[in-house]
Amino acid sequence: MNGSISFGIISVDLDGTLFRSDGMPAPEGVRMLQAAAQEGVRIVINTTRNAAGVQQLCTQLGLSDPMICTNGAQVFASPAGPIWASYTIPIEVARAIAQLADRNGWEVSTSVGNCSYLRQRPGQPLGPVGSRSISGLEGNQGSSSSQLVIVSANEEALVAEPKRMILHEPDAIAAGRELAAQYSQECRAETYYEPDGSLHSLCVFPLRADKGTALRLVAGKLDIPLGQVLAIGDNPNDMPMFAAAGTSVAMGNAPPEVKDSAEVVGPTNDDEGVAWAVRRLVLKGRS
Repeated sequence: MNGSISFGIISVDLDGTLFRSDGMPAPEGVRMLQAAAQEGVRIVINTTRNAAGVQQLCTQLGLSDPMICTNGAQVFASPAGPIWASYTIPIEVARAIAQLADRNGWEVSTSVGNCSYLRQRPGQPLGPVGSRSISGLEGNQGSSSSQLVIVSANEEALVAEPKRMILHEPDAIAAGRELAAQYSQECRAETYYEPDGSLHSLCVFPLRADKGTALRLVAGKLDIPLGQVLAIGDNPNDMPMFAAAGTSVAMGNAPPEVKDSAEVVGPTNDDEGVAWAVRRLVLKGRS
């Protein structure tokens, strides 16, 4: 690794990376990112979370750079916009997934516009249930400050083409992965894992939505060479941005294949891995 690189972009994941296991941002990581921003480095949040919560987070942290949301399905020039890219899952693909889940009684989290729809659980009233907190209600792939709507069937969520669909039950993950493979020319699926290696969820995205493609778009728009991009993440869906960036750092809590794909392995998200990476590689040890 060339220690003399002058970085122009830090592309940083949220859950499992900047966010600790308790779902809150690591304070020293936030401070180091803010310090880098003050020196002119563009801080690009690159996450599977939906846009509304990322916009709120950027506002809270004083960040005004481009955002990559929903795993690259949405790319914004800044938290206030405009939108540089927006992709959705074709409605026939989304309907096939929703109908499969409905036949088996599985719950799907479906993101359409600024709303996330969930299939009704026993005793749960139908309709909107308010905004969602920044800590998220869907674990590692939660959304924030978006409207949550309870529907009686997953198919009812398809009021328009969605940008993301999430399945959690092990049987649903296996069946959803198989179905998505049948539509491999129209969508893509990614499997997410807990730190202990157990299954967390299957996320289905638009075909063109991945963190690496989105990062290349942002770097091109900002006229910053990819060799001057630092990517920090923890999950297999971060590997495309590792491949796009000149330098990559995997958190210590990342699965083995993610660590193997990164140039550097740092401390865990609970041990301020982002702060360690920014201080060591970008700010060169400054406090």
